[in-house]
This record gives sequence, C-alpha cells and structure tokens, in this order.
Amino acid sequence: MKRNLILGLTAAGTLCITLAGHAGGHDGAGRPFASLSGFEGQEEMLGAAVADAIREVSAEPTADHDFTGREKILGHAVATAIRTMNVREPYQHEMNDALVKMTLTHIQFAKDNGLLDEMIAEEIRIQRPMLERVGKMIEKTGRQELAIIAMTDRTACFYQLVEEADREPGKITYKSPFGNVLAVTRKLDQHDLTEQEIHEIWTVPRIKGQAAVMGVDVEVSEWREDGVITVSLPENVRAAMANAGT
Repeated sequence: MKRNLILGLTAAGTLCITLAGHAGGHDGAGRPFASLSGFEGQEEMLGAAVADAIREVSAEPTADHDFTGREKILGHAVATAIRTMNVREPYQHEMNDALVKMTLTHIQFAKDNGLLDEMIAEEIRIQRPMLERVGKMIEKTGRQELAIIAMTDRTACFYQLVEEADREPGKITYKSPFGNVLAVTRKLDQHDLTEQEIHEIWTVPRIKGQAAVMGVDVEVSEWREDGVITVSLPENVRAAMANAGT
C-alpha cells in the first residue's frame, strides 16, 4: 500500500509538470515559455508596499494585518499570485490550482487502484491528533460548531483549496473547487473523475469520517449541479445554538 501511495504522489507531481507544458508553450506571439512575476529580486520592496496597503485598507487593524519583519515573505507570496493569475492558457489559473491538481490525481490514483477506503482512512489517521484534540474541546465545552471550524477555517488544507465560502453558526457553504481544472484534464485523459463523483467518493466520506473522530454528527448536502456544497451540524443542534445565542 505504501508503494502505491508513493506512486500516486509521484503521479501528482508529474501532472503539474505536464499541465505546465500545455500552459506555457509559445503561442506564436513571442511569449516566453515560462512567465515570471517581474518582481524577482524585489520581493521585499513589493511586500513592504503591499503591507502598507493592507494597513491602510484594514478597517480594524490587528496583529494579523501587521507584516513588519515579514515583508519579503509577503512579497514572495504576492509575486507567486501574480505569476499564477497571469497563466491564462489553456485556462485561467486560480490560486488553488496546484493543490487542486494534486488532490485530483491523489483521488484518481486511489480510485484506479481500489484504494479509496484506504486513502481516506490514511488521511484521517494523519489528522487524528488534531481531530482528537478538538473532540476533547467539544466534550468539555459542548460547542459542536468547533467540529465544522476544525475541518474548514482551522486548516489551510481547506481554505487554500476552497477560495470562497459563506459561513453561518454551525454551517459552511462553498463551491466545489475542482471544475476549473477538470474541464481541461478530462479532455487530456489525465482524469476521468467528475465533480459529483468526487463529492460522493471523497468529500462526503472524508468529512463524515473526520467528524466521527471528534464525536460529532455532521450533514453534507447531496450533489447539486451548481457545485455548491453545504456542511453543517444537524438542524436541531443549530436551532439549540441559536436559542442559546451562540
């Protein structure tokens, strides 16, 4: 099994390179094979300018909006965003692009090799220390909404994959992040997955498995054609939260 998982990760890395080849070639207009941000060597200056803008725009400045001493790191992040967003062929890239590709190939490999159950179990095993810690917090405080937060806003594995989400107490709604890339990779025969299939064989069992470790029951909406997914506590739990003013 470990050998199969290693092969899967290797395949995921290969896909990123393959798609880069499709996206970065000359188009007859003299474009370079790979486009840089134009800020190479100036990342610290770029980061300082962005840090100033963040402080100016922030309605309620907090420590999270202060990048003093982290200007270069911020500059590298912004430069990466510029490079990513300027890749428009064969499709408009989004900031979650690399994570989407590797997640898709991770799921595709498991599907092709009959390892879906093992893959999800392994993901949850790796996450178990964090999930169990949150489970103890829920048991102590009774705040079941911590389970939703732990699976979403608490982890970059979610918020770097899902760029936008609507949040309510004990509930989060977002759009499946895979359609943009799948529209291309399915044509190239790199993936045969559909968004609905991913929802049913990966999203739902993974989320329910995570919640079970925390000792909480969660509901995941059935697949919708617009790709919108809702993860929530049961309605009676959310009603009790509302009555309690939490």
